[in-house]
Amino acid sequence: MRRKLPYVGISFVMIMLALGVNKFSDLNKIKNYQELLDSRPFVSIAKEVIDGDTFVLTNDVTVRLLGINAPEKNKDRFEEASAYLAKLIKDKKVYLEYDRYQDERFVRILAWVWVDCETEPKFSPYNYMHLTYNQSKLGLTENPEGCKKGKLVNEMMVKKGLAKVIFYKDRGEMKYEERLKKVF
Repeated sequence: MRRKLPYVGISFVMIMLALGVNKFSDLNKIKNYQELLDSRPFVSIAKEVIDGDTFVLTNDVTVRLLGINAPEKNKDRFEEASAYLAKLIKDKKVYLEYDRYQDERFVRILAWVWVDCETEPKFSPYNYMHLTYNQSKLGLTENPEGCKKGKLVNEMMVKKGLAKVIFYKDRGEMKYEERLKKVF
């Protein structure tokens, strides 16, 4: 438990920065970082792609796509995966949907990423799937309201064969885990 605590703290700071919460008065209104995840939908512009599953927003916050793993530098298809992710998101409005885990060791926000939405999507709360530590509700299969015609970028990377589905068996299921597994 002690090892994961710094990751939660770092994630909290990153999410605060991403959402523009930089005043102590804002912090007094928010009891914990999970409340922050549900407090306001997050939308930004993707400015730079690092690899096939990681990119940077215009406010310099780094985002990692949940549920997938794309080739790293100097690996087969790295350039192709990076180029395809750039095609999907670069200089576009992206909507970040959070899930039950934000314990990221590389100081990145973990998110399901949506593009081409009709309006601002109405996402389920970050903890929607949670029943117990490792048990979950049934996963989501439909696009959220406001993004019925939109695309789940994480899923598009898998459909194109440029990323593999990756989940941890000792953790509870995440929102779109089953949806990704069906594509793969």
